[in-house]
Amino acid sequence: MKRTDSERWLAYTNVAADHRTNVFCFPFAGGGASFYRAWSQFTPPRIALCPLQPPGREERFVETPFDSMASLVLGAADALAPHLSRPYALFGHSMGALACFEIVHLLAARGAPLPVHLFVSGAPAPQLASLIPPVYDLPQEELLQEVQRYGGLPDEVLRSPELLDLLIPRLRADFAVTGTYRYASRPPLHLPITAFTGQDDQIVTPSMVDGWREQTSSAFRLELFDGGHFFLARHAREIVLKLAHALA
Repeated sequence: MKRTDSERWLAYTNVAADHRTNVFCFPFAGGGASFYRAWSQFTPPRIALCPLQPPGREERFVETPFDSMASLVLGAADALAPHLSRPYALFGHSMGALACFEIVHLLAARGAPLPVHLFVSGAPAPQLASLIPPVYDLPQEELLQEVQRYGGLPDEVLRSPELLDLLIPRLRADFAVTGTYRYASRPPLHLPITAFTGQDDQIVTPSMVDGWREQTSSAFRLELFDGGHFFLARHAREIVLKLAHALA
């Protein structure tokens, strides 16, 4: 049976239809839904982790990835639409955080139910996103140097020409999503935001993450962790516990 577009976005997910709160998790540039699968072992029963899988990665590798924030957000919002009748939250890291922010604004414009909480990680506040220079159009060697600065790819991938030939076009598309992103000023969201950051992140500094407080008229909390841009790989348990506490 052919899967619906919503099912392709939620490939690993059993969206809860009971008392649990669904937490839809959006990946970072170059990442996929499988990154969040290991988090389920830390997840309390009242939460259902639902990783989102955009086109162009993992089992959707043959599909064309989005290369603009507008198209990515539209695709994700359409995929989420059938699953918003129950309480839910959004979590995104880096590119995923900015996408979640724009998804909330699109859902609000549609009159759709909004999340009970927005969790953002390793991302500059939207109004500060332009402070990070775009890298999507750099020559390959320079692009890989930037990827190494972020620290999101294993060394064995970076040393494999065959894997890089497959990966580089998709990385460029993801980096174009943030590199061409233009923030549009809007009133603050009426929902709580929790922002996570690595205190040693030299690309997205804690002060840039702290700027998210300007995007909510509700509660804001900044959570600092040891580590650089991919601090969340080392702190999955703590992050999930903080999600659960915020949603309690």
